[in-house]
Amino acid sequence: MILAAIAEYDTMGRDAFLDTYGYGPARGYFLVHEGRRYDSKAIVGVAHRGVTGRPLLPEEFSGGRDTVARRLIRLGFEVTAPGLALGEHTIENLLMKIDSLRTDRSKLTDQPRRHQPLTLLWALGRAAQGEPRLETWARTSAEISSLIDTFGHGDDRPNPEFPVLRLFHDGLWELDESDVPPASTSTAQRWMRDHAPMGGLRPWVHTIVTQHADVRAQIVLHLLEVYFQGVDHEALLTAVGLSSASDAEVPLNDGSPSPQRRQSTTMRVIRDSVLAQQIKDLHGHHCQICGVRLRLPDGSYAEGAHIRPVGQPHNGPDEPGNILCLCPNDHVLFDRGGLTLTDDLLIFDEVAGQVRGSLRLAPQHVINIAHVAYHREAARQVPGRA
Repeated sequence: MILAAIAEYDTMGRDAFLDTYGYGPARGYFLVHEGRRYDSKAIVGVAHRGVTGRPLLPEEFSGGRDTVARRLIRLGFEVTAPGLALGEHTIENLLMKIDSLRTDRSKLTDQPRRHQPLTLLWALGRAAQGEPRLETWARTSAEISSLIDTFGHGDDRPNPEFPVLRLFHDGLWELDESDVPPASTSTAQRWMRDHAPMGGLRPWVHTIVTQHADVRAQIVLHLLEVYFQGVDHEALLTAVGLSSASDAEVPLNDGSPSPQRRQSTTMRVIRDSVLAQQIKDLHGHHCQICGVRLRLPDGSYAEGAHIRPVGQPHNGPDEPGNILCLCPNDHVLFDRGGLTLTDDLLIFDEVAGQVRGSLRLAPQHVINIAHVAYHREAARQVPGRA
C-alpha cells in the first residue's frame, strides 16, 4: 500500500499529489525510498485507502515521530528526522530558494538576467567534479566572467561581483569576510575587488548537491528551462563541468578464429548527451518505464533515449522534453516501436495491445507531448504492421 502511494506520487508529481488529497508539505519527517524524498504523512494517509477503501484526510490523524514516522520505520522504510545532517536546512528549502531567485531583466531581451544562474551552474559543476567548495576570488571572477560573456544576454556585463553578493545575501553563498555589503551599489563591486574573499556554496547547499545527484540535476534542469531558452544547453553544461565523459572511441578487433585472420580496427563513437546524463541523474538511473535500476561495480547504469530520434529524417531536438531515462531492454523496445506512450503518458504495449502502466515522472522533467505523438505515429507506420 505504501509503495502504491509512492508510485501515485511519482506519477502525479508532488504538488498535484498534495493538492488532490489536501495535504500540506512535510516540515520535518520525510520518507526516503530509492533515493527520493516523499512527504511522509501524505503517503501514509493515501496508503490507508488500501485498508478502508478511502484515503485519510489530514485532520483525521497526526503526523510526526510517534505516529507516521514510527509506523513507516516498523514497515522497513527509511525516514529522515527534522534537520538530519543538515541542521535546519532541507532539500525543499534549497529548491524553494532556487525557484525564487531575484534577478533583474535584460533591457535588450526583457528576459531575466543570467548572472546568478550561471554562477550557480558554475558552482554545481565544481561540486559534481569534486572540486573544493571554496575558491579564490581571482579564479571565481575570471571563470564566471567568461561564462557571462559567452552565455549571457547581449547587454549582460561580465560583472561577477553582483551575482555572488546576491547569492550571499539569499543564504546560498559563503564569503570568508565580515561586513559584506548589499549587492546593489558600485561600492559593493569595489569591496569585492578590494577584499577578494574566498567563496563558494554554503556548506549545507554543497552537501545536498554533492550527495544527491537527483537534486542537483533537478536544479540544473530548472535553471536551463527558466533562464537559458535558445541557448546551446550542451555547450553550456560542458563549459561549467556538468558533462560526463561524452565521446569515446572503442576499438573493435576482428574476431575471426581463422589462422590467416587479419586484425583490423573499427572506430565506434559512443555518445551520451550531457542533457541525457542530467535526466538520468534526476531519475536516479531508474527506468521510467519499468522502474529497474541496473547496478554495476562502478555505479548505476541507464540509457538516455530520445523520444523523437535526433537523426535523419526525424530531426528531433536534444532537449529535456525529448529525452527519457530507460533501461537497455525498454530502450530497444521503445526505439523499435514495441512500446509507445499515450498523450496521458501511459505506457502502451504495441505487441500485446494493452496499457502496461504509467510513465515514471520526476520534478522539472516535463515530457513534450508533441514528441510523444510523433514517436507513436512513427512506430505505427513501420512496414509489415497490420
